Amino acid sequence: MGAFLLMGTASQSFAASAPKGECPNLWKMYGLFMQASLQCNFPESNAIRKTMARIHATCSRTSEQEARKYVSGGFAEFDKQMKRDGHPKACGSMYTFMDAIGQ
Repeated sequence: MGAFLLMGTASQSFAASAPKGECPNLWKMYGLFMQASLQCNFPESNAIRKTMARIHATCSRTSEQEARKYVSGGFAEFDKQMKRDGHPKACGSMYTFMDAIGQ
């Protein structure tokens, strides 16, 4: 799972501010993907499904409060990328990143 953090422009921004530990990173990635899907009007994504399946398999001890904090961090990360790169570029980068994760 950690290997995909090294892919693409979107992942470089994500990896730079990722919290330590697999579960916080997975929750943040889920938030990143959800915000990108909402802002870019993406169809259903295998990347989101795979991330959520991994969360269910490995992160049962994450509290709801912690999960909300990490998901919000993912939302904020995508918003920051949109502000920095603009809507078309941020959405294009994220689409490519999510496509790679979803395979």
